[in-house]
Amino acid sequence: MLSRDAERLEQEDASDRFHGSLAFRHEIFDCIGGWPLTKRGDFDQQLIARLNAIEPPGDPCQFADPSYIFRWGQTNADHGQAFMQGPEDEGWYDRGRV
Repeated sequence: MLSRDAERLEQEDASDRFHGSLAFRHEIFDCIGGWPLTKRGDFDQQLIARLNAIEPPGDPCQFADPSYIFRWGQTNADHGQAFMQGPEDEGWYDRGRV
């Protein structure tokens, strides 16, 4: 995954970390029941764990160049991560909606 840390764009390992780094087939998504129905801040790690239980992860960069830049800190836009206090936090979404 490419991420912008302050002033530079860097490549970092995003395995098992962010839903923005995922590439998967729709039938696998259906097989795991879609997105986890949870308020927890680690919803993306829960999804990734379910996907990994069905099939080992591959490298989407084998098929196309990276297309996602994680840079919420510089966009002046709200991002859920700004409201999360930890993976078990179930109040982050409501705090972000205020």
